[in-house]
Amino acid sequence: MQKIDRSRTWSLFVLLLSFTGCITIEENYTFKKDGSGTLEYVVDMSEIGDMMEAFEDASDDGASAGEGDMGAMDMNDEVVALKAIPGIKKVKVNDKKKYVQRLSFSFADLKALNQALNVLLSDSTGEQHTFFTWEGNTLIRTNNDHARQMGKGMGAEEEGTDSMETTRFLESMKYKYSFTFAKPVGTTALGEGMVEERPSSRQVKMDTDWSKISRDPKALDLRIELTQ
Repeated sequence: MQKIDRSRTWSLFVLLLSFTGCITIEENYTFKKDGSGTLEYVVDMSEIGDMMEAFEDASDDGASAGEGDMGAMDMNDEVVALKAIPGIKKVKVNDKKKYVQRLSFSFADLKALNQALNVLLSDSTGEQHTFFTWEGNTLIRTNNDHARQMGKGMGAEEEGTDSMETTRFLESMKYKYSFTFAKPVGTTALGEGMVEERPSSRQVKMDTDWSKISRDPKALDLRIELTQ
């Protein structure tokens, strides 16, 4: 998402979102017994596809209709950076579905995963953040300021925006996690307002929205304990 041209796009994008629906970010993980696993990172803007096309047609950048449909989410630089990280393999981008981009890779361990997340989820500080750690059988996730800054960059704090309209806009933007483990999931500790679902004994899903992320820097933090 670093490629988004906020100065040209997001002030109008906010208006489009308020009328058409949401943007959804997903992080879908699998963890094996040895600590390796996979991540699928999804940016889904399918609900606003038609309005995005209308905006592109009306833009003055010279692009013809139908060109660069996913250009606002160009992740080529990120793919190159990910492939250079030791322990990161099978980096792929699937953008066959319009306005939905799926980037996936396998990781050898948490060190490799954390380096990869610093590529995907960098914030304005430019500092390296340790997103995941293991504490015994408990997986701990903490976050930098990426998600909150992303909300701001989308115009969530535009001057003159009605507070109720801003709240509805933020609530329409979803952030989702999915974790699948080799062991059953025990207790969890989640940020305030995050909703949990357990499709199976070894899988847990969570989701929240940007209205909560904007209020609480720890809204996306979590702890997942695995049972023996």
